[in-house]
Amino acid sequence: MMLRSVSLIICFLIIGFKAHSDGYESMLKLDSFETLSKKACNENKVMVVMVGLEGCPYCAKLKKQVLIPELKNGELNNKWLLRELLIDNEATHIGFDGKSINSLAFAQSIKATVTPTLLFLSPNGVEIGKRIIGTGGALDFYDFYLKRSINEALDKQICTNNLTEK
Repeated sequence: MMLRSVSLIICFLIIGFKAHSDGYESMLKLDSFETLSKKACNENKVMVVMVGLEGCPYCAKLKKQVLIPELKNGELNNKWLLRELLIDNEATHIGFDGKSINSLAFAQSIKATVTPTLLFLSPNGVEIGKRIIGTGGALDFYDFYLKRSINEALDKQICTNNLTEK
């Protein structure tokens, strides 16, 4: 009886942890700029990359209060491809040119080392929307600035044939 009770408690804990997880963490992780840029071009969407740190409380707050709710409500899903680029680990990614690039080196190359920073990128990696740096303390108006930058970027988005043909 005791073993059964312990097993039930463990089962509820596991279910609780999975229910608490929003399921978007792994989807948000950036693996390849090259793949993401092709997808953005094919779907006519803007790449939105959040530069963050693993333990950054502002990054976590931004994801929890703005970005993940936006993904869940789906209003922007036909306009953006959201990914997170963590710069505090030694992760490497496939760059826009197909070559390996370190996440911190990429962030430094475009002067995006304050976290969180949202970048609005064209399929060739050029910023086409006004970046959003930090959270400004309160997130009340963040959604407005997010949507404005996405729409601005969509107006400037140009896909070249070599991205869509690959």
